[in-house]
Amino acid sequence: MKRTFLTTALIASGGALLIAAGPKADLNQDGQVTKAEFTQSAESRFYATDTNGDGFLTEEERKAHKDASREDRKDKRFAELDTNGDGLLSRAEIEARADEREARKDARRKELLQKFDTNLDGELSEAERTVMKAERKEKWAEKKLEWKDRRAKRGQRPKVDANDDGLISFEEHTAVTEQLFARMDANGDGVLTKGEGKKRRGRRGDKRGR
Repeated sequence: MKRTFLTTALIASGGALLIAAGPKADLNQDGQVTKAEFTQSAESRFYATDTNGDGFLTEEERKAHKDASREDRKDKRFAELDTNGDGLLSRAEIEARADEREARKDARRKELLQKFDTNLDGELSEAERTVMKAERKEKWAEKKLEWKDRRAKRGQRPKVDANDDGLISFEEHTAVTEQLFARMDANGDGVLTKGEGKKRRGRRGDKRGR
């Protein structure tokens, strides 16, 4: 089954308004996000951010929402470390997380050996390291192209505060939600699936070959 990828933020007047986020937008948990689910998720977040219920989002409300989301992420990270749920981090819990990180590093080292150790001697020679570094350099160059592309597209984002009054009305929010979904729904089928809207250039090399 395809998995939902959504993680999108719109920036307005210095504050961030989260439109949709990951599995939360997939209301029926079927691994994809329909336009109705996307819209409903966006509306729910609008009402949650509009704390005074006046139908407008102020800069203060957006900032409060952003701060609350940040604290929620911190709490979740802490809960992941606090495996026994006692509200404290013991030495054993901290060491367990360190062991997990070290295990991931070991797995990564083994992965690199398997990929680049062509003579199967259990270590990377200077020539093998040169090949590895060349591949990393190529991937880094591709990353920089992606970042440049993203920066260029920032100016194309739909404007949330359309009338520049410092407030985001429900109508403005809804209009941007519609535009955002249309942009992300690359194949126009009315459903968002994993990877859709994330890379609109196509497969690697497509753009460079044009």
